[in-house]
Amino acid sequence: MTVRRPAASAPRVLLTAGPDGVRAEGDGEARLGHPLTGDHLDPGPPAEGVFAGWRWDGERLVARNDRYGVCPLFYRAGGGSLALSPDPLALLPEDGPVELDHDALAVFLRTGFFLAEDTAFAQVRALPPAATLTWDTGGLRLRSDGPPRPGAAAMTEAQAVDGFVDLFRASVARRLPGEPYDLPLSGGRDSRHILLELCRRGAPPRRCVSGAKFPPDPGADARVAAALAGRLGLPHTVVPRPRSQFRAELAALPAQGMTTLDGAWTQPVLAHLRRHSRISYDGLGGGELVQNPSVEFIRANPYDPADLPGLADRLLAASRTGPHVEHLLSPRTNALWSRQAARRRLVTELARHADSASPLSSFFFWNRTRRSISAAPFALGDGRVLTHTPYLDHALFDHLASVPHRFLVDGTFHDRALHRAFPEHADLGFASSVPQRHGPVLVAHRLAYLLRFLAHATVVEPGWWRGPDRFLQRLLAAGRGPGAPQRVSRLQPLALYLLQLEDLAVRRARRRP
Repeated sequence: MTVRRPAASAPRVLLTAGPDGVRAEGDGEARLGHPLTGDHLDPGPPAEGVFAGWRWDGERLVARNDRYGVCPLFYRAGGGSLALSPDPLALLPEDGPVELDHDALAVFLRTGFFLAEDTAFAQVRALPPAATLTWDTGGLRLRSDGPPRPGAAAMTEAQAVDGFVDLFRASVARRLPGEPYDLPLSGGRDSRHILLELCRRGAPPRRCVSGAKFPPDPGADARVAAALAGRLGLPHTVVPRPRSQFRAELAALPAQGMTTLDGAWTQPVLAHLRRHSRISYDGLGGGELVQNPSVEFIRANPYDPADLPGLADRLLAASRTGPHVEHLLSPRTNALWSRQAARRRLVTELARHADSASPLSSFFFWNRTRRSISAAPFALGDGRVLTHTPYLDHALFDHLASVPHRFLVDGTFHDRALHRAFPEHADLGFASSVPQRHGPVLVAHRLAYLLRFLAHATVVEPGWWRGPDRFLQRLLAAGRGPGAPQRVSRLQPLALYLLQLEDLAVRRARRRP
């Protein structure tokens, strides 16, 4: 079996109603993440923080989560039963068929993230934001206050920037550490802002820690982070990236519940934090809310509610694997996971953001940030580490989500805020300005990935060669023709994902008596 759970399996509860009452298996109570105040299950509006939890009292189960639905919690309901776990793979039947959500996969295979509450599995759903789920013999009841999507506020550009600076300071003040800690630091804006504000508050980290991404990343994150740490007189450690991208992704994909293609490179940094720190900080949300990494796409493709199918098409074409995925799909899977199905599902989700101040920024936050980027700190990461997320402070989020689109679309909003708050560091650039590294190093890295992939398939997983949809053979065939190196590089993690998903869906069905 390719997909294996870690030795310390995720908490899980299974409740089944029968003529003699409810049979309960697993964990009757679980607490995940950390609310800043109160308990995970306190009634009323969710507290600050990223958290989720449930309690079964013998008659009724109650589950709740944070305002944004960032803390992973999934459920499967039907047939008089309910199962809950932060790991969607823990909710799949041990034997028997696993039904896939084909429309959800049609989107995921092209964009790299799931939409709203979708997962790869038809019967498994993510708990929505600010949700209260209750279950008893009368059935399931699910209430969600829904994602907050404030419209554009009446403010000047100066008021937008000043509000960001002031509210960010208040957010960090609510999240000051009570003990020595290590701080992950990249060469970007989000972690820099966190570090500078912590230092301004007299709470600098014991050490700054930077990771290293896989090629074609040029390695500028660590260099820029080291320069900033040096200015502040702080020790700086660079944690080497995983030696093999293939092996890192082989472990990371199932460890994140098959919910994302990202996060593998973060594993050494997260391991460092587990060993050295009980408190950490993450810049989750800063990019999508403040200076969106997709700002060029947003600028070139204005949100037009009258042309959402056209916008969905352009989004698919601009996505990581959108232009290439058909090379991996057989006629059967291409029909199940078609571009048309992806477009339909995207149009539905895009329409939900029409009233937001910046509809595409809102779309990326509630889908890419919430469902994909968050998996690294909160699925791969150790739940015992208190991970603060200052950009998800409720008042700060409401301000940033209501900043008029015209103030964000030039892609410099966070720069202006940083320069206003910390002008003494305005001369230090960001890693994103350094071009990616191509040439022999990248070619060698791509080849090493492919060779390890093929060796693993031959020695450890020979069944991959005999799979019904021949994903591995199609990956090799994609290496022919113009653009082959980039195409194969983009498709390799996706092929690995599909082979692991095939193991879950097909091999479990074969185990059925």
